[in-house]
Amino acid sequence: MARVNILKQVKSDTGWKLVAIPRNKKGGYDWEALPDGRYYIDYYQRGKRKRQAAGSTTAEALEAVRRKKHTLEGRALGIEDAEEEGSKRTAVHVAAKHYLASIKALKKPNTHRKYKAVLDRFVEFLAPNADPKKISRDDLTDFMVALKDKHKLDNNTVIHQMVIVAQFLKRYGKAGATKGIGLPERMISLPKEYSDGDLKKFFDVCTPGERVLFSTFLFSGFRDQEVVHLCWPDLNFTLNTIRVTAKPDLGFWPKRWEEREVPVPKPLVELLRTHPRQGNSRFVFPSPKGNREQNMLLRCKAIAKRAQLDEGKFDLKTFRSTYATRMLRAGFDVRTVQHWMGHRSLETTMRYLAPASDVHDRLDKVQIAGVLLA
Repeated sequence: MARVNILKQVKSDTGWKLVAIPRNKKGGYDWEALPDGRYYIDYYQRGKRKRQAAGSTTAEALEAVRRKKHTLEGRALGIEDAEEEGSKRTAVHVAAKHYLASIKALKKPNTHRKYKAVLDRFVEFLAPNADPKKISRDDLTDFMVALKDKHKLDNNTVIHQMVIVAQFLKRYGKAGATKGIGLPERMISLPKEYSDGDLKKFFDVCTPGERVLFSTFLFSGFRDQEVVHLCWPDLNFTLNTIRVTAKPDLGFWPKRWEEREVPVPKPLVELLRTHPRQGNSRFVFPSPKGNREQNMLLRCKAIAKRAQLDEGKFDLKTFRSTYATRMLRAGFDVRTVQHWMGHRSLETTMRYLAPASDVHDRLDKVQIAGVLLA
């Protein structure tokens, strides 16, 4: 008899992992032993171990086991099943819908939105009834050219979207589909950084509340949503630290599901200590009604405009890159700054090891014997 096991994808301290369903004393599956997650079936076909999504409920998992056993046992008897993986045809729009359902269940909302936008574009390009297993490298090359020529996307965005398409196709038996199609060269840009002069002009026109908000961006290196969801319990006025913590009731989780604690300068701590609370709002920087403030970018650009700066060059992300560059230039080691920034890899942090830009006054003082600098 064909053997098909049931696994469950659950969240652990080190990330998502697949685990076997524990057995009860009677030898049956103990469905209540594990936290919520999605089910997968595990089996061997032609000597190769395979796994397949099996839904999010017990009934769906058991039905997936029943159908797979039927297919495998039929194949062992020389009977081809119309629903066997090699012959079953799934239209690409249906495949994308199922794949996005798993992304929505396991990833963050922003990730789901990005994947959906890319796959909707991919499905529209191919035609909804195309078979994902029959997508050729020529199809992928044509799609990549369309991203460049029709949609006018830059190289990095094209690469990112092709990676998403490749992950989708891998789920449907097309692993390595993008290999050898000649992806564009990745553009590595210099990190942006605000100058001391621009920062002074910016903060000179800030209200007291704006000064605290954008000082927090500048001296913590937090992402915009990390500041949006910053709550009073995240501040430690004794240790002079600010934490990024999950807020499941608000649908907010730190990037890669990793909470972190970042030390900040004492002047920022004092600004936060004296920053007034708004009624019973849990947020440090709430909206006028005490909810999450989602207009911080607009406030940033309005301040830049008041300061007669180029508002097009002012955004929240540049405060973060300014923080990283200044911390590294101040002598903090890369590994420490990596933790403070919440980066996955050391390579990402090392991008901020950029040369200083405010060097011209010192360069003008350089003297070389026998040479007159005019």
